[in-house]
Amino acid sequence: MFKQILKKYILIFTFVVIASDLCHGETKLGLGNFKINPETNLELTSTSMTFDNQTGRADFFDDVVVNYGPLRLSAQQLSFIQSETTNKFNHLTFFASGQIIISNGINFIYGDTADFNGKKNELTIKGNVRLNQNNNTIMGDKLILDLQKGIARIMGSVKTIINSTGTLNDS
Repeated sequence: MFKQILKKYILIFTFVVIASDLCHGETKLGLGNFKINPETNLELTSTSMTFDNQTGRADFFDDVVVNYGPLRLSAQQLSFIQSETTNKFNHLTFFASGQIIISNGINFIYGDTADFNGKKNELTIKGNVRLNQNNNTIMGDKLILDLQKGIARIMGSVKTIINSTGTLNDS
């Protein structure tokens, strides 16, 4: 009797461990077209902006577009901060909100917010994250895009929908 109860609990424990691994995961995939040289110029456009010279903060509002190499980010609002200690580009940081759309022309990333870290040349997208690539869709809670390597990591409750040809390419 004890052995049967023990087997039952082991079976339930194993199922819970397997199910929890399926619900929360991480996917890493190559996005070579999102690879950007850190020396590339960054261009921001919007309907309006404010700038605080003391803090080095610029806020862009309405129809914000950021072009960074082949990457294009669209948002409703963006706050851009430059480090007080240096004028180097790699110390710039920005935070975007509203419906985020990031594209390189063929791949699209959607989310609720985006944070750019100039030191790491990394873009983090959070909230309702969806990556569309070659008619495939990968969804998750958070996506970290390494712009130096062109690699994306999707974390959280990851769901992948593969197109009818069964291919998941990194064009």
